[in-house]
Amino acid sequence: MNRLIIVTATAAASLFFAAGCVESPEMTDSEWISQLVGSSDLSSTSNLNGSGDLGEDDKNGNSAEDVSVPEYWYRQLLNEPSREIILENDPVAGVCTVTVIHNLTAELVIDTEWNGVFEPATKAFSDQRYVRLVLEKTGDGTSHGGWVIVSATPAEHILTSGEQEVFISSMSLYKNGEIIWECDDPGTFYRIDSELPQLLEGDFVRIESTVEHLNPLYDPPFFVIAHGPLSGHSRHLMYDNGLYGDEEAEDGIYSYEWYVEYTGEYQRIAVDVIDADTFADQTEEDYDSGAWGIHFLK
Repeated sequence: MNRLIIVTATAAASLFFAAGCVESPEMTDSEWISQLVGSSDLSSTSNLNGSGDLGEDDKNGNSAEDVSVPEYWYRQLLNEPSREIILENDPVAGVCTVTVIHNLTAELVIDTEWNGVFEPATKAFSDQRYVRLVLEKTGDGTSHGGWVIVSATPAEHILTSGEQEVFISSMSLYKNGEIIWECDDPGTFYRIDSELPQLLEGDFVRIESTVEHLNPLYDPPFFVIAHGPLSGHSRHLMYDNGLYGDEEAEDGIYSYEWYVEYTGEYQRIAVDVIDADTFADQTEEDYDSGAWGIHFLK
């Protein structure tokens, strides 16, 4: 019989402490799964804080009446309660699907005045980060009761404050001109051992993405940002202008191309879209953004 089991990260940590360094035969499969998921990099948070480029008005080619990237902007995490670990089916069958939810409270720090002086305001927001995992029991009980994570979905950030109107529609990764990973549905599972992208320092990589806006107000209607082991910073603008790695201007595909750096620090690569309305001023509480991210192997 299927059942739904919800365990917080705090509870999972307590289970780990109780087990210590010895595999306890008294732990249930649900407890082993929660312990494994709670300690895995695949389920850790990704709040897209990252420092990165200052506003690049000249690169975007925006006129004075258009919205541009602010001179300064970044997001900072304010609060993250214990994550929810949800077992979607009874693990007695030896296969268990798990959903991990991070509830994030944060703020956008933004300075839209191009005067070289840092005088920011903040825009509060909250969102949820979802990732789903499939675990199998291998029969080898020497670690986590025999349970291993075999596949994972991309992580998706969904806005929970206000109305979200911008969404990632697809995400692709190329290495040396050859596609190595693509996704048009964040609910798609990818096998850990064979279907996740592999990135090493020095690899020449291009990331591409398409984006949807339900109610555009400005031109451009949004800004698309790459996050991860990028060159120089962990955050860079993506373009649809035929430059900076973009292969065809104004075809709806946003791109960024670079040589991979900092793989020891970053474990995911992500695409993030921010509504231009959010960047139009620093006073209105109108934060709107969405993101997908995928764990990479190295």
